[in-house]
Amino acid sequence: MRFGLWKGAEASAVRSIVFSGARLGLYEPIKTEMTPLFDGNYPLILKFSAGALSGLLASVTSNPLEILKVRMQA
Repeated sequence: MRFGLWKGAEASAVRSIVFSGARLGLYEPIKTEMTPLFDGNYPLILKFSAGALSGLLASVTSNPLEILKVRMQA
């Protein structure tokens, strides 16, 4: 059992890995799929929308790990 600063450190690391991996891993495929809607160009709104959608999906994916982390640190 860990106490103090290291309590919940494993769950925090796993959550960060899942969140960052999902966010970065989903950005490019989402941007590629949305490109035909903008005639093959990459305007700012396309990049913003792809980033927002990948962040949303990453948050939904990592939310159970965030709850686990908070409960471990309590």
